[in-house]
Amino acid sequence: MAALLRSRHAFRPPEMTVDHLVVGAGVVGLAIAERLTKAFVDRTTFVVERRGAFGEETSSRNSEVIHSGIYYPANSLKTSLCIRGRDLLYKRCSAAGIAHRKTGKLILANSSGQVQYLEGLKQKASKIEQLGVGRVPLEWLSGDEVREREPDVSKGVVGALLSPETGIVSSHELMEDLEKSILDSELGELVYGTKVVRIDRVEGKSGGKRGDGTEDGWVVQTLTDDGKGGEGERSAVLAKTLINAAGLNAHHIANQILPASDRIQLHFAKGSYFSYRGPGISSVRHLLYPCPDPSSLAGLGTHLTMNLDNEIRFGPDVEWLKPPVDEKGEDLMDFWEQHLAVNEERRLLAIEEVRKFLPNVVEDGFQPDYVGIRPKISAKGAPAVDFSIAHPLPGFINLTGIESPGLTSSLAIAEMVEAMIRQHVGLGRGRGKVISEAGSLDAWA
Repeated sequence: MAALLRSRHAFRPPEMTVDHLVVGAGVVGLAIAERLTKAFVDRTTFVVERRGAFGEETSSRNSEVIHSGIYYPANSLKTSLCIRGRDLLYKRCSAAGIAHRKTGKLILANSSGQVQYLEGLKQKASKIEQLGVGRVPLEWLSGDEVREREPDVSKGVVGALLSPETGIVSSHELMEDLEKSILDSELGELVYGTKVVRIDRVEGKSGGKRGDGTEDGWVVQTLTDDGKGGEGERSAVLAKTLINAAGLNAHHIANQILPASDRIQLHFAKGSYFSYRGPGISSVRHLLYPCPDPSSLAGLGTHLTMNLDNEIRFGPDVEWLKPPVDEKGEDLMDFWEQHLAVNEERRLLAIEEVRKFLPNVVEDGFQPDYVGIRPKISAKGAPAVDFSIAHPLPGFINLTGIESPGLTSSLAIAEMVEAMIRQHVGLGRGRGKVISEAGSLDAWA
């Protein structure tokens, strides 16, 4: 796909220069751009988004849960950014009036083996705090104590961990607040309906050696939809720092400029959600999570969440997608749009899973709600991997595999990108430096 884009669009000289160009206006791209407009008030920060509004892909198709930061290794980015992002997010929501609620979460055990898993989580929470990563408070509850709080829970539940720092948030209100902050800033701009079609490295007379990054950058060519089905408007800008936060499309952006040996292949997991109206959940007040399968972090199990209107939904499950490929073996862009319907087979499987901890739910109460697609670095059956947030080339920051807990981590990821720009990217070094790489999470619990 990267080669196809380049072949269709000849090089175009830049018409203007921007200091920071963020590709993607999901929650992570918006958080990064908003952070940069505040951290570098004398620099221009532009966001380009190919959809017609913010967050139309992964950011609007998730559980809207504020995670506490318990499921991943103590030394992983997912843990540190989730905990830091959790705290920043609660603070931001309170200050800006963004709808949210600290509901708490119960992680439920149905067997002695699952009790051992929960004990491992409790020990890991202590380790996380001892290492100075942050606090993940957890409280052990017996099966009877669980049912005192949640009478609908199955008698087969023998224990649980209560995570009081877990909550829910209106992701739309959060992104709306970030968007407003960008547009209200002096030098921030956000353009919708605009896709990146070609990227070229350009070095100035100094050959990138001057040291302040002003002489070189990336010529980013874009195509803006005219809204009438026509060719659209082409333009090109010179970005001193290019930040790839394109989510499901991040590999197509990165592979335009990375060496062939470093090119990225993302994998895609579909998660179906079901709304529920019926008996068996009338007293539920917490988010309810079963113990996940410890052999994989593809998902945390079909769990119960709720929105801010207390409407109950279950999901997501995990269904791996196999994308069609082009003649060069690259997956076709946006193939996943054909997989956004919930099928009946997944509904029946979800009901079976939910009845393991909520036995009185009825089949007729489950209705298809929506589907989310998760961009994963690891393939089906492979060890799960960490977020990848890297600086592989001068003036280029690349974010891939930003799945759950990406929403919770978004403000902390933005904080990290700012630090990277100050310490490395903004220095215009002649050779790129990898700040963090995807690492195995096979020892996650």
